Amino acid sequence: MVEKYIPASKKEALEVLSKHDCYIVAGGSDLMVMKKNTAGLAPKFDKDILYTSHIDELKGIYEDEAGVHVKAGTTLDEVLNSKLTPALLKKAVSQVASANIRHFATLVGNLANASPAGDTIVVDFLLDAKVKLESVGGERIVDVENFVLGVRKIDRHPDELITELIFPKLTYTGDMWWKVGSRKADSISKVMVAGYWGIRGKIVEKFALSFGSVSIKAVRSHDIEKEIIGLSVSELKARKNEFIEKYGKIITPIDDQRSNAEYRHKVAMNIVSEFIDKVVGGK
Repeated sequence: MVEKYIPASKKEALEVLSKHDCYIVAGGSDLMVMKKNTAGLAPKFDKDILYTSHIDELKGIYEDEAGVHVKAGTTLDEVLNSKLTPALLKKAVSQVASANIRHFATLVGNLANASPAGDTIVVDFLLDAKVKLESVGGERIVDVENFVLGVRKIDRHPDELITELIFPKLTYTGDMWWKVGSRKADSISKVMVAGYWGIRGKIVEKFALSFGSVSIKAVRSHDIEKEIIGLSVSELKARKNEFIEKYGKIITPIDDQRSNAEYRHKVAMNIVSEFIDKVVGGK
């Protein structure tokens, strides 16, 4: 029999998780779809459920020397409207599902779902987000790139609760966000790409690109970025096709009901080309 737990505090939630393996429900928008049943019947949950949306300790956004902290119960709508939210993250959040869903879905939930098509996960990777997990035994912080292991697979132990996403402070010259889908919004993405760059004295000081819906998890190549950083703008322009080819080798999309691999790869490469043009053009 499936048990339901509604803890009064974060401490109580951690105590429940120390004894029971549970689905954790904050907004529940992804979980309800995954566990949907025949019309008119309750979702098909196969283990206990822990509800956390009412816990005040898990709500809010704050800033300190480590960066911007988004607590686990903070909705996408609250992230979108906070003055502390990084601008690029706002761009991605504004394109997640519909306004109604953003009103109760959470940023942490979008990450925990670990879908290759998770819009905000691409930005989490790009902005070097860190995931804070807590249990009765203590806490640990994991880089988001190591936290997402694959399709709906994350580095969370059954007794742990994700309590925050932490975004380190970053400064750069410009950024871009692309979402390619059947419609502008309220649509599962076919391809997403997020990027930022920094130029000083015609030298590329910062360059980063992250891709979604092109592999089993978001894709970012620190090796390619290191090759580009330190080049002059003119050198980057001259080597543009070389770097497009390098990115092409790490993009490995699949065919599915929304699109096909060839289309996804072509779109991603077109975006890389446009992004480099923006960087070298100073736009």
